[in-house]
Amino acid sequence: MPFCPNCRYEYNPGIAECPDCHEKLVNALAAEKADSNRAAMGLRFVPLPDLPGRVYAEMVKGVLEKRGIPSYIRSDGISEGYGVVGTGPIAKGFHLWVPEDRVEECLDIQHQMLDHI
Repeated sequence: MPFCPNCRYEYNPGIAECPDCHEKLVNALAAEKADSNRAAMGLRFVPLPDLPGRVYAEMVKGVLEKRGIPSYIRSDGISEGYGVVGTGPIAKGFHLWVPEDRVEECLDIQHQMLDHI
């Protein structure tokens, strides 16, 4: 599966460019680069509670970005590996990672957005 080196989103085979970032996709992401970038920012990231799918993770991430809160999404690997994007049972296991010092604010935002689910 190809990945965007900028936003780190995974795409289905056959896609060559990220439609959001317009970056050429790569076959693998350098995890150590992302980890070193976060370390360079002086931030320690922690996961929020499970989200019901990547769609919800992207929604919450978008709101956090608008508020200037850096975040990233990690999955259990199973749903991402099959290219599943949705909210059904196979798409479970998504975590939004946020700065430790802003976790309470992020939890409030996540709960406001998703408590009805």
